Amino acid sequence: MLKKLALCLALVLPLPLFAQTAPPGGKSLFDKAGLEALQLDGDKSMGTMEKVPVTGQAFKDAVVLTTLKTGTNPWSVQVDAVCTSAVRTGDVILCQFSMRAADTHVESGEAKSEFDFERNGDPWTKAATYALSAGPQWKLYSIPFTAVEDLDAGKSHICIRMGYTPQAFELANLTLVDYGTSKKLSDMPQTKVSYEGADADASWRQAAQDRIEKLRKGDLTVTVEGKDGNPVTGAKVSIRMKKQAFGFGTAVVAQKLAQAGDENTEYQKQVERLFNRIVFENDLKWGPWEDGAANTGYWRRSYVDEALKWLSARNIDVRGHNMVWGSWRWLPASMKSLSGDPKALEAAVEKRIQDVGTAMDGKVIEWDVVNEPVPEHDLTDILGKSAMVTWYQAARKVDHHALLFVNDYPSPDTTGHLEGYDQDIQFLLDNHAPLQGVGLQGHVGGSPWSIPALLATLDKLGAHGLPIEITEYDTDIKDDALDAQFFKDFLIAIYSHPSVEGFLMWGFWDGAHWHHKAPLFNQDWSPKPSEKVWEDLVLHDWWTNAEGTTDDTGAYKLRGFLGDYDVTVNQGGKTVTLHAKLTKAGLALPVTLK
Repeated sequence: MLKKLALCLALVLPLPLFAQTAPPGGKSLFDKAGLEALQLDGDKSMGTMEKVPVTGQAFKDAVVLTTLKTGTNPWSVQVDAVCTSAVRTGDVILCQFSMRAADTHVESGEAKSEFDFERNGDPWTKAATYALSAGPQWKLYSIPFTAVEDLDAGKSHICIRMGYTPQAFELANLTLVDYGTSKKLSDMPQTKVSYEGADADASWRQAAQDRIEKLRKGDLTVTVEGKDGNPVTGAKVSIRMKKQAFGFGTAVVAQKLAQAGDENTEYQKQVERLFNRIVFENDLKWGPWEDGAANTGYWRRSYVDEALKWLSARNIDVRGHNMVWGSWRWLPASMKSLSGDPKALEAAVEKRIQDVGTAMDGKVIEWDVVNEPVPEHDLTDILGKSAMVTWYQAARKVDHHALLFVNDYPSPDTTGHLEGYDQDIQFLLDNHAPLQGVGLQGHVGGSPWSIPALLATLDKLGAHGLPIEITEYDTDIKDDALDAQFFKDFLIAIYSHPSVEGFLMWGFWDGAHWHHKAPLFNQDWSPKPSEKVWEDLVLHDWWTNAEGTTDDTGAYKLRGFLGDYDVTVNQGGKTVTLHAKLTKAGLALPVTLK
């Protein structure tokens, strides 16, 4: 996934479409090359710094900064470089470097860090603090700022924080130049947040709208006749959409749908208003499901039962997530004790599938049978990839209704992950696993994906001939306006793709979100800009309500979005209401007024 650079007051991001050439002049604040000035600092048992060669770039060397264990603070381990020249208040300074993720274990595919320019000693006064996230591709970052105090040589330094979760990122081409007062801050290059395909005239847009018109709509003809069989002219026809065919949904917490209360009341209200599909975020996962069997604590199975009743009463579909998440860190702790006994290990997995699959048979429309097969493979390391085929066969035996999906998080920027996922899908199909759908999670991270690359990724995954669902969308984009713009473009792009049949965000409200960064609502339920995007597209632009009258042949015609409808015909005090489903094949609906 992609890359982010955030200033305290302004978000910036390096992308090649913005000029980032440093102006001439100025003096380096280091007495040696930037990388040579870096030193590992803090708890050195927590991280390492190693110089490595680089190919295919203008620079030849980089340092790999590896975090070995999670820090208490971002500065628990870091690299820093002391400025060997003085700076003065008001000096305009530009730091530039290239950065990319080398190893990461988070769904966004990003490595996380922070850049600081500060006094080299107590009280550590800062002139600049930038949050950094880097994807797997090299990107140039330009960070301009102004010195806030006079600092003699050796009294200021830059820091690159490393005290996050285990990860590794590469840093190269580091410069720190002081222009004094000969330049203005506005003269400096500054990386900007954007994404490929963001322009209003981007070539993908019209093609996407054309596909939406073709793929997501059907022709509806209502033909009205009297009891004598003659066409009725001028009959009033009302078309009211009840549910879209495309799945628009979110992850939810079962307890919040099962229990009453002020917070839960608002939660339930918004779920019913905004979505036609949900997935339980954690309730059906192996650990919570086993915990819930005792009917105590947060994961009570009774919450799932009550939530299912609530959802069924509102005609909201349910995805199952997930049957097997194949690494020790996501499995019940007891499973690792079976690592030396493959037969017992396989039996435990099949028992799990039978247990949750039987309990949810007929209650979910889809199951993520295997979750994240590319990065989470402890089970298949022992049992072999063929075990996945067995898991799908077991799932089919216990649930004859649900479509069986695989689910993973490759982004358009993580080529190796995407290739691995593509190969796993083909392996399952080649070995006759009853695989019926592909999940693309959509954890975007700190900056937006390229829309053309997203569409190309969907093309690649769609080539298997299976439906695709975006299963876990969220972002970490700090600029709400940009977040909303990308959200809109993302929705339009995936809705336009012929293989995609559903979209679920991974939580919609900050109060129930794993990163407290949900797309739609803040903690206090105030709407974010993306909430308006959702309403405008999902509940307005892609929703059909219409009224009209029959022509002289007794017909009323329209082209509407696919889904379920109530069709009401009224003439001369006679009213007939019918329920109808509009599909791609279209619908001819005869109505007789008696």
